[in-house]
Amino acid sequence: MAEEQTQNWEKKEAVRLYAYGAAYTAGKLKSHQMLLEKALLLMRAIRGGDLKKRDNAQNIIAYLQSSLNLNFAEAQQLFVVYGHLWDALEAATPDSLDLADELLRDIRDLVMEVHRRQPRPVKKRKRS
Repeated sequence: MAEEQTQNWEKKEAVRLYAYGAAYTAGKLKSHQMLLEKALLLMRAIRGGDLKKRDNAQNIIAYLQSSLNLNFAEAQQLFVVYGHLWDALEAATPDSLDLADELLRDIRDLVMEVHRRQPRPVKKRKRS
């Protein structure tokens, strides 16, 4: 039994370390996407009745909101959307959680699309 617990802990630790490494080396858009994915996972728990996860989800939303470059009109609009999202999580009614879930999914899809359309750096070929 103790060996099984040790193996489970090792697996969880390996996953945690991989996720940390992936987040640490990700670009801005990928990091934004990863945080949105985490917020969606927390949203699932909140909708399941675990309101303790609400603070974590709101912290993610506040971080994403604070990371925006407000010199751009689009970022200013997203700032307002994140504010509505934070408020919807705070209310935690079924309707507000539906709205928050929809907003999170829409923003995540938008970030994924922007990331997909970004030009990729060209790798230099080694000369023989």
